[in-house]
Amino acid sequence: MTVEYDLVIIGATAAARVAAIEAVNLQARVALVVSTLAGAQIHPQCDFYPDALAQIAKTTQTTRSRLQSPTSYPWKYAAAAIDRLDLQTNPAVLAAMGVDVIFGIGEFCRRPQLAFNVSDRYLRARKYLLATGSISHYPLIPGIQDAGFVGLDRLPDLAEREIPRRWAIIGSEAIGVELAQTFAKLGCQVTLIVETAQILPYENLDTANLIQAQLEADGVQIYLETTVTNVSRQDGSKLLATGGEPIAVDEIFIALPDRPLLEPFNLIGVGVEYSEKGISVDNKFQTSHRQIYACGSVCGNVLGGYHSQSLTQYEAKIAVKNALSRHPTKIDYRSYNNLPWAVYTDPPLARVGMTLMTAANSNPRDLIILTKYLKTSTQAILHDLNSGICRIVVTRTGQLVGAEIVGEHAPESIQILAIAIQQKLKVADLNSFPYLSPSYTEFIYQTVQEWYVYRRHHQHKSSWLDVWERFCQLFWWK
Repeated sequence: MTVEYDLVIIGATAAARVAAIEAVNLQARVALVVSTLAGAQIHPQCDFYPDALAQIAKTTQTTRSRLQSPTSYPWKYAAAAIDRLDLQTNPAVLAAMGVDVIFGIGEFCRRPQLAFNVSDRYLRARKYLLATGSISHYPLIPGIQDAGFVGLDRLPDLAEREIPRRWAIIGSEAIGVELAQTFAKLGCQVTLIVETAQILPYENLDTANLIQAQLEADGVQIYLETTVTNVSRQDGSKLLATGGEPIAVDEIFIALPDRPLLEPFNLIGVGVEYSEKGISVDNKFQTSHRQIYACGSVCGNVLGGYHSQSLTQYEAKIAVKNALSRHPTKIDYRSYNNLPWAVYTDPPLARVGMTLMTAANSNPRDLIILTKYLKTSTQAILHDLNSGICRIVVTRTGQLVGAEIVGEHAPESIQILAIAIQQKLKVADLNSFPYLSPSYTEFIYQTVQEWYVYRRHHQHKSSWLDVWERFCQLFWWK
């Protein structure tokens, strides 16, 4: 039978759209199947809704007292913003680029030839790519289904209804921490409930405490190591039982890990192996079926402990190249540590490479953590900023292996350190690079100077003793 396409992409996600554009750039015949499965109709740009909401919260007020009650304007602004983002890669734009966009529910069939059946069409291709992403996880909390709740996919709907004043956010996902602070700045009463001993459990304790202190200063009430055991309705409010006094709120947001969207694509029927964590792929993003590839959160891949749209789009491009090329690129999942990651609180947190927890648990003779507080930097003094810190993890030879920044423009600044780590640069390389002053990137340069402070304080060690200690670490038998 004839093959209509070089690649058929299945998914309604932003990663699926990125994959379609990448395939077109490689001059492939490509079809994009946009699933209309109930519960999976997630706006492809929905991940950016909290960021747009946070931006308008930051620009319309500096203190909670200026906005006595939540209004609909910020919510409508955020919804309009993600709609504008969508215009860049919406189905009409993709169709104009040459992508055959098909809407409908479909599944794989393998007889007489592997194909994807959708809207009474059998799409036959050389390769297939699953970029279906993940959907909200429904918590197993008694009464919550009847009481009602919202997840990220339902958040834009709030622009068309009365804005809830009292919020409970359940879960330790980064988006929950971000939204808790944003809702509080918009004049809402916010309660953040997590089962872990700290917010952002994948982060260094000092860093998590710094973010928590800022959230509490903004008015967020935080319950650590707390489990919601029941949800009920009473007098128009939703009551959350946690073992103490019931917490009365108007709306509940679930910030739990999403689950991979695996149905109803007949993966078992065509021999694609998967588990509840996601589809199994090799280091080329190829599934157990040689013609089918998968990427993104449908494979359960996470960066920094949380799902990241930047990671799924990065994977989508590589998966497309591997599906269409005879010379595939193999991915070392350890290299994901060298991709930057951020939590968009105020101030934001960004990190790359080896985490501070790993560095702190390592031999101090092998790794050094360079630390500088933002309040001593030029920009902080000029703009009266007091909250922020930069930490850079280096080896004894000055090799950059990790970094973390908390402070203004941290996501932008971490990009410099991400490139430096990827290119295997050393402290001396960063020190020799001229930085603009005043600028937030100058903060990196000032942190690098701590390396030379460290070296001066340890010059009393003779070089032969240093070599002997290193020799013993590598070759000494106990």
